[in-house]
Amino acid sequence: MAVISWDSDVLGCGSRETVVLNVNHDVDLSVYRPSERRAILDHKYYLGIELGYDPSLCEVIRSWEENYACEWRRKKMRRDAEVQVKEIQRCKDELSRQWGRSVEFTEAIRVWLDEHEAEWRRRWESSPCSGV
Repeated sequence: MAVISWDSDVLGCGSRETVVLNVNHDVDLSVYRPSERRAILDHKYYLGIELGYDPSLCEVIRSWEENYACEWRRKKMRRDAEVQVKEIQRCKDELSRQWGRSVEFTEAIRVWLDEHEAEWRRRWESSPCSGV
């Protein structure tokens, strides 16, 4: 097994991350969320055009992490947050109707996190809209 590492983190680069490669230098994409896997495979396509050959997944991951991942993750986090706020607002409005009173946003956040966030995250990450 070979190991590659790079300097990046989800919040904007800085911590050490490691991906273990098998003997064939194939990267296990399961360490990435579905939206990031799609972005990496898109990057593979364009990198192949740029290089003039079909790059290995190891080359693609290295290029992705060194050149694009940090900015992509920043944009994705911003977009995820915007969509989550809209979902929480929808939850707040629905709760206000159901409970017959104005519900505070912080109260709606708690309810949304407890009752809806996990399912929303699963659907959102699987959606083509979740990428940047």
